[in-house]
Amino acid sequence: MNMNQPISITDTLKRRFLEAIDNVKVEPGRYKYVIVDARAADIMASAGCHLADVLAREGTMYLENLEKRRSPAVNVEAIYFAMPTEDSVRRIIRDFKNGRPATYSAGHLFFLAAMDDKTFDHLRASTDAKYIKSLKELFMDFYAVESRVFSLNNRNAFFNLFCPMLKEQNQHAEINSISKQLISVCASLQVNPIVSYYRANDLTMQTSKNIAMTVQTDLDEYFKGQPRIGLKPPHLMIIDRTIDPITPILHDFYYQALATDLLPIKDGTKYEYNSFKEDGTPCEKVAILDENDKTFTKIRHNHITDCIKFLKSNVDSFVAEAMSKPTTGNQLDAIREQMAKLPQFQENKEKYSVHLSIVNECLEFIKHNKLVDISGLEQSLATGQLASGEIPKSFDPEVAAFLDDSSVRMVDRLRLLMLFFITQAVPQEMRNQLFQLSRCNYADRDIANNLEFLGVKLDVAAPPPAKKWWITELLKKKSVTEDDIEYDLPRYSPVIKSIIEGVVNGTLDRDQYPYTLAPDQLETIQARKTVRSLRSAQPTFHHKGRRNEPQGRLILFIAGGVTYNEIRIAYESAAAHNWDILIGSTHIITPPSFMDDMRMLRNGPPPPPPPPPRSPSPPPESHASSSSNRTSGSGGSNPFASVKNVFGGPLNKPPKEQPHQQHLQQQQQQQVMQPLPQRPSNQLNSSDSSRVKDKLKGFWNELK
Repeated sequence: MNMNQPISITDTLKRRFLEAIDNVKVEPGRYKYVIVDARAADIMASAGCHLADVLAREGTMYLENLEKRRSPAVNVEAIYFAMPTEDSVRRIIRDFKNGRPATYSAGHLFFLAAMDDKTFDHLRASTDAKYIKSLKELFMDFYAVESRVFSLNNRNAFFNLFCPMLKEQNQHAEINSISKQLISVCASLQVNPIVSYYRANDLTMQTSKNIAMTVQTDLDEYFKGQPRIGLKPPHLMIIDRTIDPITPILHDFYYQALATDLLPIKDGTKYEYNSFKEDGTPCEKVAILDENDKTFTKIRHNHITDCIKFLKSNVDSFVAEAMSKPTTGNQLDAIREQMAKLPQFQENKEKYSVHLSIVNECLEFIKHNKLVDISGLEQSLATGQLASGEIPKSFDPEVAAFLDDSSVRMVDRLRLLMLFFITQAVPQEMRNQLFQLSRCNYADRDIANNLEFLGVKLDVAAPPPAKKWWITELLKKKSVTEDDIEYDLPRYSPVIKSIIEGVVNGTLDRDQYPYTLAPDQLETIQARKTVRSLRSAQPTFHHKGRRNEPQGRLILFIAGGVTYNEIRIAYESAAAHNWDILIGSTHIITPPSFMDDMRMLRNGPPPPPPPPPRSPSPPPESHASSSSNRTSGSGGSNPFASVKNVFGGPLNKPPKEQPHQQHLQQQQQQQVMQPLPQRPSNQLNSSDSSRVKDKLKGFWNELK
């Protein structure tokens, strides 16, 4: 990887998957099967690595799911991409189990994360080593959202880090899990960054510090003995959601953030809309809003008003070009030219239709829910001043007017209340009056009250406020008039913008954002940035084409969720400062999902529903030893010796199996999962009675 070029997370993950497949050399006459578990399949899909890409590799014939039942195949070497979980490892063992025929001629195991010693011992003791040709830990346990955005796809991390009922028992394990996944990010990008973090004033809210210190320990272990590359090492900044609870609440009128806020876009990419078939009949379609859609990529960070202008201009040009006729050539050439343009015409027509539909839906939503006026008040609350720059004496009357307006959605009233509680001094008695005014139920009140678990001081040390006459009057009844105003550009800047600028300009407050390394270690790293003498200086005329290379690299990680507004800030800052800026989080959040999470933050989320039934994995087996030496094995070509033990414990040589242990293992091998009963074939002819059929059907349902 060229360290002087911008990094694309999607391209990096896709390249690593395909390189792993290409690097597997099979024996003559054999083919490759690629087998993935559910998580590996999702990570591959996030990187845009699809079935066609896999089957295009030389010698690759099939892509299968590890969780499904698979038939034995001769002359096939299986390439596994899987997480080192207990279930996935058992399924791999079933394919190459000791004492039974192997499912494939050979296996090449690629685990997306580091294996612990217990899992490694289980795999090593239970598989026939002659079939396992290679085994490697790839460190690819994260998801590509966009070219500059990654996610750990872990929504529960928000609760494990901040929920008072869960964090005491789950926070430590969650921080270790986050750290391991961040090591996957650094390993895939081939960077060994300098780590800094957000130091909160509240000593009980040190989530960023705990994650950063754990990441530094794991980085030191992973890159042990490897020198840092380049004179300016990358920077990894770790912050958490407590640093800015305002941004996830605000209404944002930029296209991507607005659409995912107002419309039911699944996973931030799947948009369902009404369309028509070729014969004119109506139908429902699903559009994927990702970087493969060039129109979406151009307008995703534009204000909604700019999107309208862009789409109108491009649609007019598109229609004019489609209606134009060639001025030269005969009629046959004209028909041939129009036919050649037809597929592109249909594709562009569909893309424009999708985005016009999204824009129209958003505009109607904004118009009927007074979001322009609400957003203006939100910006004033967040910044402490009006759009004119005037600082009002109080925002109380304006907030109360919207809270009492029954035409305003309850979720918008709650978002306004949350901003009011964050930015203003609101004692408990006044909060109760505002809740009563907004007519929200007790479950909705928890959304605002749970802000305290993100470090917001709801009960401030302030003198008792005087009785607010306007609240009393509005509790009786008060009408509100709506004024039509133009869109106002956002005045509040997310906190990450000042952090990025501080890193780029070197002006970041190191008391609030300290490094994890000791000062002497930092001096050693920075000592390489020495000025060369004129005698040793090299000519620079050949660097003329490198002026657009990034001036630095920053990886910004937000524990607890990142918004599309903050993602847009990262893109804009990268372009403005000519820096390679990547942003990631435990998960992507939208205002609706953030409100749902805040509702459950006090007690935690409900237990997940049971997973759908899958083909059962083989029963667990006891191993001969509790720990094994990963660097030892029988023969110099033992694939188990190639695994890098980065996070494992002490490496001890396994004791030799005793005869009675071998006897027990043989018994367990004979007690392998019995084959599932097969559906009975229907051998009854047409003359059989319906009673027998019903009885047989009922028996089969009970058997299932």
